[in-house]
Amino acid sequence: MINLSDIQNKLINSNKFWIVFTGDSITSCEWVHPNWREIVEYVLKEEMTKYMDGDWITSEWGIRAFNFGYDGSTTKDIVQKIDTILSVNPDLVIGLMGSNDPTLDVSVEESIANINKIIDAVNNINTKIVWANSTPAGEASPKNAEYESYAIALIDSIKSSSETQIIDMFNIYKQFPLDKIFTFISEENIVENIKEGEIDLQHPNQLGNAYIAKVMLKEIFGIEFDPEEYIRSTLAGDKLPSY
Repeated sequence: MINLSDIQNKLINSNKFWIVFTGDSITSCEWVHPNWREIVEYVLKEEMTKYMDGDWITSEWGIRAFNFGYDGSTTKDIVQKIDTILSVNPDLVIGLMGSNDPTLDVSVEESIANINKIIDAVNNINTKIVWANSTPAGEASPKNAEYESYAIALIDSIKSSSETQIIDMFNIYKQFPLDKIFTFISEENIVENIKEGEIDLQHPNQLGNAYIAKVMLKEIFGIEFDPEEYIRSTLAGDKLPSY
């Protein structure tokens, strides 16, 4: 976990706290607004402004977030992109991904080896990393059975440390209302054997993204967040959504 006091020190001493988000389409979420990356950045700025007694210039100008999520990517692809991902010299890397690995023939063993390479590259520049296995798919999707061994292997093989935090998103997310989360309509996806017009059981909607943000905010920063209230507030047209 990263203490807000540590972020405050970073902001005061270097005028920056930059976060890189990386992973596959669950992380990029470029067609979903608000997506979980945007929510995490918004809430962190709000909480840091309160923590720093209203000093919004230091918090809002200093906290920046970068989307290095690549739709359709595997852990192998992220290893190949790691120099680009780290090119902004971030203070924190947050990764969420993995369910494309079984689909695109990356074995469990290779997947874990890839994640270790990513973690090592981040730690080598003295940057902290948070890595989460992927969100589960909807209950009717075969994706969960295909990916479960990968999700388990991450938790069993890689342990959290002072510089690395591992989050079991795959199991934490199952406690949330999945029937309200998977409502998007799919485009055709030949690789995944998904027909156009079917319910998309892999990509969470706006509420589902807010639930991802809930986990990240609590597990990484110790910040409480109500996803249902946040989405209600955005739909009500509130300029500054409540949470």
